[in-house]
Formats: sequence, structure tokens, C-alpha cells
Amino acid sequence: MSSVVNWVKRNQRRLAVGGAVVGGIYLVGRVAERQMIKNQELETQKLFEKARKQNHFSATESTCTHTLAALFPTLRKLIEEKLDADRITAILREKPSPEDKIEFWNELKIVALSRCVVLVVGGVYLSVMLRTQLNILAGYLYEQEIAGGPSLLNNNQDIKNGKISNELQEKFLNICTYFVTEGVEKLCLAVSEVVKRCTEKISLKQKLSLVDLEAVLNDIFESCKTLETDRNIFINPGIFFLPNSENFLSDIPTSDQGILKQMLAETLDVVDSTDSISMAQLVCKQGLGHTVDRIAEYYAAIGLSGSSSSPPSNSENKNSLHDSGFVSPANVSLPLAKLIPILTAQIRVPSDEEDAWLIHLQDNPAIKLLGANVYEAFCQNGGTSQSKTEGWGEYLYKTASSWF
Repeated sequence: MSSVVNWVKRNQRRLAVGGAVVGGIYLVGRVAERQMIKNQELETQKLFEKARKQNHFSATESTCTHTLAALFPTLRKLIEEKLDADRITAILREKPSPEDKIEFWNELKIVALSRCVVLVVGGVYLSVMLRTQLNILAGYLYEQEIAGGPSLLNNNQDIKNGKISNELQEKFLNICTYFVTEGVEKLCLAVSEVVKRCTEKISLKQKLSLVDLEAVLNDIFESCKTLETDRNIFINPGIFFLPNSENFLSDIPTSDQGILKQMLAETLDVVDSTDSISMAQLVCKQGLGHTVDRIAEYYAAIGLSGSSSSPPSNSENKNSLHDSGFVSPANVSLPLAKLIPILTAQIRVPSDEEDAWLIHLQDNPAIKLLGANVYEAFCQNGGTSQSKTEGWGEYLYKTASSWF
């Protein structure tokens, strides 16, 4: 026994150091174990939040698709009514005087081309505005869900704390309904004036190829981009989407009016941005191309019949297939008067066909990316408090305190 005591005395320092090392290793191991468990819990929580956000965004995308599909037939119908070709056609059937007949045909020319341009531009801005609005609203609602209470967590301090009521949501989204019922009339008037100015030198007898027709539509579109601010949907979309009457806000509580104004201002900030304008103009160009492609089917039908409205030249003869009489649609030219009924009919979609322009707007990658960016921007604060991690020093202090 005395030998053991003597050995302990001789190795007292070594034993103390060894005990401290073993205790330290045990302490560090426990701390590391707890930190690992906590990190795993945080990682699981992040994955859960990511999945929840993804599901919420997917539901918003589905809502965008269905809402646009519900509003688009109304847009087509309103354009057809505001740019009324049936009235002019009925007058022409009554066989007016030659001078009046030419005047009415020129009016019909303006209506036909205006329909094509308004459908493209109006469809693009309806899609952009709708997707922007729904994703802003979805971002706010996601913040409320994350907060677990009524407060709105957003970087913009101008929005008052409070729950976004169903009435407020409906009022916020009503501006798209206003556009397809009243705002589109303003767009029709603005575009009609541009069409009249751009086509006044194009006679009804002038023959147009597909390239010529596309050039006419592009010229009209470029002129629309340079209109005055109060008639230019690219520079000032609010003119076409927001009602001028103060009654628009009168039927909601005063406490909600400030929130609604701020949400509308944020919506217009997104749509008015340089990137959004460039994107909208790019999609409009795609829409004009889509219109020309549909009209090309009529040119192709004439080419298959082997009868071109213009005398075939040597170059056109080279495009014939083995002297079969086929003429390339690119080499077919039609008088503008014959194109007017075709252009006028583009506003309608046969009941047995899908609306290809609507589908293009629903699936357009650029518009979808805009919606995703807006959604992410307005719910980026979600889970901020949960994602905040502690330093090791603070964690060690709390861990040691919990043991005592």
C-alpha cells in the first residue's frame, strides 16, 4: 500500500495532467456531440423550410397559370369588341359608294393590324403583371406563415404591421381584371393611332410577302415603344392597370389602404424596371413572330395550290419542286385587301384548337424567371432568426452552464 502511495506522490503531476487531458477530451467530445446534433436539427429545419417554400412557390405558379387562362378569353373578347370589324364589314355589305368603300376598307385595315398588335402587347403585360402580383402576394403570405402570426416581415418599412385580409388580397389582384375590362380600351386607342400613322402610305392593292408583313408589324411595334408617357404601356403600365377613380380604395378599411398602395407601388416598381421592360419587349417580338407564323399557313396553302398572286420570276421558279407547281410561301405575295380578313380573324381561336399564344405566355422561361425572382425577393427574410448560428465560445459557455 505504501508503494502505491509513494508512486502516486512521485507521479502526482503526470496524473493531474493526464486527468485534465482525459477530462478535456470528454468535455470536447460532449460539446462536439451536442453541436453536431444541433447542426443536424438546423439542417433538417432548413430542408423542411426549403421544401415548404418550394411547395408554396409551385402552388403560386399553378395559380398564375390558371388565372391567366381564365382572363385570356376575356382579353380576346374585349379586343374584338373595342376593335370592331363586324360593324365595318356590315356597312361594306350594303355596297356604299366607291369613295366610302375605300374609306371603310382603310378603317378595316387599321382594325385588323391593331388587333394583332394589341393581342400581343396586352397578353404579355397581362401575364407579366399577373405573375408579378401573385408572387409579391405569395411572398407576403409566406412571411406571415413563417412568423406564425399576423405581422408582415419585409424589408420595406412603409408597410404597416397587420394581416393581409382576403378583401385586401382581392382588391390587390383586381387591377388585372380592370385591365381586361377597361384598360385594354386605352391600349386599343393608343395602338390604333400608331397603326393609322404607320400604314397610311400602304395601299390596299399593295402586295405583301411574309417578310413585308413582318416588317409592317415590327414598324408598328417600334412606334408603340416611342409613344408619349401617358399612352405608353412600356414606360407607364400603371395608366392601363390602375383605376383613376378614388372609389377604388373607398370600399376597404383605412388601415388597409396604406398597405394596398405600398403593394401596388412595389408591383409597378418591378414592372417598370429596365430588365422587366426589356424582357416584355422581347416576348412581344416573339408574339409578333407567332402571329406571322400563323398567317404563313395561308401563304403556304396558296403555295401548295401553285397559284401566286404575283407573276413568278426566275428566282421563284427555282423554288418549285420538280415542276410540281409548288411555290415557297416566302415567294408568295398577297394584296393587303386579301390579308385583312386573315389578320382580323387572328383574335379568335377555334374551339377545337389550343390557344398557342396563351400557352407560350404561361410557359415562357423569361416570365417564369421574373416570377421566381420576385417571390424570392419578397420572402427572403423567412427563417432568418432560425438560421442564425452561435459562436463556439458562446455555445461552450451555455453548455458548461447547463451542467451546473
